[in-house]
Amino acid sequence: MVDKRSSGRPTGKDSTEVRDAYIKAARIHFTENGYSNASMSTIAKDAGYTPTALRHHFPNKMELYSAVFAATANEVYPQIVRHLYSPSMAQAIEGSMANMHRISNNSPEYTYFLARVPSELRKFPELSDRVEVRENFTEFFYSSLIALGRKTGELENLTDELHIKFFRIAMQGWIYEGHYSQNVNLTTQTALVKLLQRL
Repeated sequence: MVDKRSSGRPTGKDSTEVRDAYIKAARIHFTENGYSNASMSTIAKDAGYTPTALRHHFPNKMELYSAVFAATANEVYPQIVRHLYSPSMAQAIEGSMANMHRISNNSPEYTYFLARVPSELRKFPELSDRVEVRENFTEFFYSSLIALGRKTGELENLTDELHIKFFRIAMQGWIYEGHYSQNVNLTTQTALVKLLQRL
């Protein structure tokens, strides 16, 4: 039987539904194959449409990557920052990491995609402007954690600059290590929280 996928804009489908199908398929391909090796035609096929239909929504791969990042970040980031309103820095860290642990278990494609973003940015600097919110988010998140720790008296010894560097190394390292070992776990999280409390 001949596959009669639409060659243009898919008819009879909600535009948001079609766009979401492309983003879901592309997230998997960008994660598994990397930005350079991800194929627009294969992504379109896996989403159930043709490359022409895909380009109706996303004219090129960079636009598609940007959309995948935005959709992924919009799902993950709000679940992390809400813990910045916790009574203590330790609780904020623990809550944020617990949410990352849950997301990694329930939607691993989200954390796997985000874990790969830094290496893609090193290879393709032109993507940086498309995912600028990532750097803005990390700066806001870690600065807010430090401000909370200063307010509660949990952080007193190091400068803000050193605290930010330490937080980024420790917390993002936990995420990346968990991604590559496929073993993000709460035991590691508990140990990291205790370490951060001793700063």
